[in-house]
Amino acid sequence: MNLTQCELAYDYNANVWIVLILSIVAALNLVGILLTLHVTRILLSTQVFHINLRILFGNLSFCLCLRSGLTLYRAVEHLFLVATWKSKCDFLKSAKSCILQSSLNAAPVFVLVFAYLMIALERCIATLMYKTYERRKDVGLSLLVAFLSWVHPVTKLVFSITSDVVVDDKPYCSSMTAKEFSFAETFIVPLIVLILSSVLFGIVWRFCHLKQKLTLSTQQHNLSGRFQLGENIRASKIVLPNAFLFVLVTVINIIVITAMKLIPGLDKDMRLFGILKEASSLTFPIYINLYALVFILHCSSVAKRTWIIRRYDRFTKDTWQEEEQCANNHFNLLTSYWK
Repeated sequence: MNLTQCELAYDYNANVWIVLILSIVAALNLVGILLTLHVTRILLSTQVFHINLRILFGNLSFCLCLRSGLTLYRAVEHLFLVATWKSKCDFLKSAKSCILQSSLNAAPVFVLVFAYLMIALERCIATLMYKTYERRKDVGLSLLVAFLSWVHPVTKLVFSITSDVVVDDKPYCSSMTAKEFSFAETFIVPLIVLILSSVLFGIVWRFCHLKQKLTLSTQQHNLSGRFQLGENIRASKIVLPNAFLFVLVTVINIIVITAMKLIPGLDKDMRLFGILKEASSLTFPIYINLYALVFILHCSSVAKRTWIIRRYDRFTKDTWQEEEQCANNHFNLLTSYWK
């Protein structure tokens, strides 16, 4: 056993700043998971959006909860070790376990990138077919599309954990130390895909907003079309801010990682390197909380079912009874329209 490695491992892992950051990570992840599960339960159990969109939103939320659950486990395990260690060498981790942990934590993030793209494409189709899209119910196809967002990240995950690695122990385990770090693959490609998705969301919102105004001004009476345009606008007010926030998270990570590479001698200062890296990991726990809050504050159906928020008319507007009556009236009209 290399005692120098043990000292380095202890110096990093038992550092008060690392413990503080991981405590915040654990708390934010726990709250974020609970909020996201609350939002997802409402989305899947009500008809607030089209069934195809609700399935894709469910996939998005599952990815977020999975990622946060994995990092929550990592933080809690670390904090437990700090409280119960017997030897400084207890803080060492095998290279294999580091790669496994890093790969598992990264996979849901890449799924999220493709999940946003799938939602953007679905919204584009809903916009192009706005006169008839509401009548469609492509549950099987939506589940298949959601599944496709997992194919590439899971393939990478399997390849990463089954590849040969050097058998040794590491004093600090992170995505930058576990294996060879590809900056373009980790940040640039996802950033391009996310920006593309955000642009598509913006185009959908703008087109539907203008089309809805034109429809109202010309008195065009297409019930399904008008309703679908309205749903596209409501969905855009939720998914566009969330996609933008995800782009912002990615950009912040790029800035931090770039700055870390430019700091001279940082690779030799394990403590400072670890503090900066763990500090950058706070972005995702913050993001999952913002993700859920965007749904709660921008979707009245979710706000009405959220404690404290439901007390404010600014976010809820209508009562539950009025919401249900409006929905019933709409579908009754649709039934008559389709005959």
